[in-house]
Amino acid sequence: MKVLIIHIGPQLLSGQKIWTSIASQETSKLWRPFRQAIREKEGLSPTKFYSIGRYGNKMAEGDFTEDSQFEKCAAITEAISFCRSFFEEIRLEGGLYAVFSHHGSIAKFQVTLQEFMKNWLPKSNYRLDDRAHFETFDETYDPFSEDSVELVHIPIIEKVDA
Repeated sequence: MKVLIIHIGPQLLSGQKIWTSIASQETSKLWRPFRQAIREKEGLSPTKFYSIGRYGNKMAEGDFTEDSQFEKCAAITEAISFCRSFFEEIRLEGGLYAVFSHHGSIAKFQVTLQEFMKNWLPKSNYRLDDRAHFETFDETYDPFSEDSVELVHIPIIEKVDA
């Protein structure tokens, strides 16, 4: 697994949010209306999409389960002033991120994430940080296609030796 460590500045995005859990599988309730709203807005043609998860400290502490509630956001980088009437402002924290690619359908995403969490992260000089996790992808992304590619951004912080 090839992982890049990068610093990302704070970003102001436009999008929609829901509260959900992994067990409820409600991501489509967020993305279908969001994509539809984009298609209906004249002059709006984003090329980069953000899928953001705010898991809270449960993820960083290793206490996150399939039933844990978290905020899921669908967002784009379009101008806030243009999108204000139909989307809400979403702030993405800056900081240090581990970035890697996931190739394949969303059904296989968990395998890629587990490779990072169980193998790469414990061997690194980093631990999870309590900031938003997010994926970015382009307008051709299809979550059910084996040809899909997304960039995964995991918030990290350097380990402090005890």
